[in-house]
Amino acid sequence: MPTFDLRTVLLMASVMPGLMALVMFSIGRTFPRSIRGVAQWAQGSLVFSAATFLMALRDTLPDWLSVICGNICIVGGIGLWLIGSQRYFGRVPFVRFVSALTVIDAVCLSWMTWIDFAPYGRSLCTNVILALLFALLAYELLRFGQRDNGAKVVGSMFAVETLITLTRIVTSLKPGSAHEGLYAQDLVQLIYLSSGAFMSLSITVGFMLTAVNRLRIHLEQLSLIDPLTGLLNRRALLEAHKIAREAPRRTGPYLSLLLIDLDHFKRINDTYGHSMGDDILVDFARRAALALPQHAHFARWGGEEFAVLLPCKIVDEPLGLARALQARIAWTDGSALPSYTCSIGIACLNAREATIEQLLKHADHALYRAKGNGRNRVEVEAEMEVALESLAVAS
Repeated sequence: MPTFDLRTVLLMASVMPGLMALVMFSIGRTFPRSIRGVAQWAQGSLVFSAATFLMALRDTLPDWLSVICGNICIVGGIGLWLIGSQRYFGRVPFVRFVSALTVIDAVCLSWMTWIDFAPYGRSLCTNVILALLFALLAYELLRFGQRDNGAKVVGSMFAVETLITLTRIVTSLKPGSAHEGLYAQDLVQLIYLSSGAFMSLSITVGFMLTAVNRLRIHLEQLSLIDPLTGLLNRRALLEAHKIAREAPRRTGPYLSLLLIDLDHFKRINDTYGHSMGDDILVDFARRAALALPQHAHFARWGGEEFAVLLPCKIVDEPLGLARALQARIAWTDGSALPSYTCSIGIACLNAREATIEQLLKHADHALYRAKGNGRNRVEVEAEMEVALESLAVAS
């Protein structure tokens, strides 16, 4: 077998993960607090990079530095990856478990270096711990990152690394197997170290891409949310309308739109101030959301105007919903806010014909009538009114 310079491989593998860790540190500082675990991933890559550098200088540095510190840093670095992954998915991190494994590895390495010299035992101890950590990382990323392609790729890498490490353990247990140290030129050791060197960089890059993808999703969600009320914004409601209109069999044959306007809102702002006006908008959003079914899409349309897109199976469903919503608003819960009311205009059309322009046109006309007829009332567009009258006669 041709000689393969494993020392050079390890030295190269010690540089790039460390540099990528610094990049991850820099980028991670700009992430929102909802994206957790990035700091631990970066710390793990930095520690792993230092460990690889120490191990590459085996036989040059003293054993306490290259063997003991190097292996402890490898276990600690991969443990930090595990903690970061658990924090990323919102799970309780195994901090004590990782700390215990690191201490166990340190004690075993120290014992088999200074008290009962056993280089084979040192390797076996560390590999068993690494196989366990790799398996846990593969489980975390594949189990809880099913909708995250980056997490699945990194999890698959850890699964492969688990198999390689287990193979290394099994082959080292065979009777008569040669234990020539870290740089042994047998095939399993070549695969073990080479894959570890490749994975160290790939995994660090994979962690960073996974975090960046989560940031992209977070920013996309923010672009669809009204920052004051936490409801959908106009853009999000238009997207919901497009989806609902394309799937009438699943959502119902009708699409209705409720346009809601808080009555005399300008007077409230002038009397109590804009801060109180904002509080009322938030209060309305909270109360109204409690009256709406899960399949309704509730959005702040602009200013004091709100909109509800409701896929429905019967034409009178939105009318009952509007009345329930008004009853929810009229109920006082001991709040310090001034009382307020709302006017609602309803349009309901066949889903295939219900363009957003048509729904808005009819709902706006109905809302205008509700305001003109004294406010704090519900009005429906003309075609829906005829349909409701026919329904009442039939019943």
